[in-house]
Amino acid sequence: MQQGFYIYRNNIYYGSYRAEQASGYQNVSLSRPECILTAHPVNKEDRAVRFWENHHLLEPEFTDLQAMIFKMQSFMNLSLNKDIDFSPAEEKLEVPFPVELKLVYTAIFNHKEYFTNVEHFLPLDEIYAEQGIIVFFKKKRVPIAGYDIESGCLAQYYKKEWHIEKNGFCCYQFCVGRMLTIALENKPVFRKGRCKGTFVTTLDIERELIKFCNEQYHLLSEFNAYGIAVMYSNEGLIAWIRSNGFYADIHAGAIDESHLEAFGTYLGQITWQ
Repeated sequence: MQQGFYIYRNNIYYGSYRAEQASGYQNVSLSRPECILTAHPVNKEDRAVRFWENHHLLEPEFTDLQAMIFKMQSFMNLSLNKDIDFSPAEEKLEVPFPVELKLVYTAIFNHKEYFTNVEHFLPLDEIYAEQGIIVFFKKKRVPIAGYDIESGCLAQYYKKEWHIEKNGFCCYQFCVGRMLTIALENKPVFRKGRCKGTFVTTLDIERELIKFCNEQYHLLSEFNAYGIAVMYSNEGLIAWIRSNGFYADIHAGAIDESHLEAFGTYLGQITWQ
């Protein structure tokens, strides 16, 4: 690990990071003062690093993960008041259990939908390590995702091999994404749909949806995944909206059909399948 300035969500921080995961640099002194979120002294020559999308967990990302899970308790089955003993898993794995996975497993512990879905998290006592990967997620009996012990990156299993792609989700983003999709698919009403108009052409779907936030509908802004926005309502609705500038779709779950109809009408530009 290296100490230095780094960039997260266009702000400048100072702390620990893995230098080999840097994808570029920016001169710190060229940043706006309000974007420098550290009291560490800045010299004229100091540079802040940018990272590949799939990288080791950063301190502000852990803070965002905590904030996300706190919010998610209001519209899906989660709990953070469990005193879980991770030592048996750590003894089995012979390495410390990653901090992001500790927080995730504390939240989903004893909520069976996350462990019984077709695509599911492994129960804590079934997590195992192979080829330097902590395997924690499967589709039926086939591994899908794991935590690379050496790099702290998300590892994904396909074509019977483990791969670590520089682009795509980090480990915590993958976990939150799967928690959300499992939760919305297990709502009493689940629907898919196509998006139209500006929801398709926008280059920033989250920014496009901010205008629809009000006292009833909210954005899970801490998720911070390019091309994806997550909205939720006070009535427990969850919507996963994806847009790449050419195509956009929505997956949504709710307690009642009327909640989905009202949400679609409110957003407009939505055609339910």
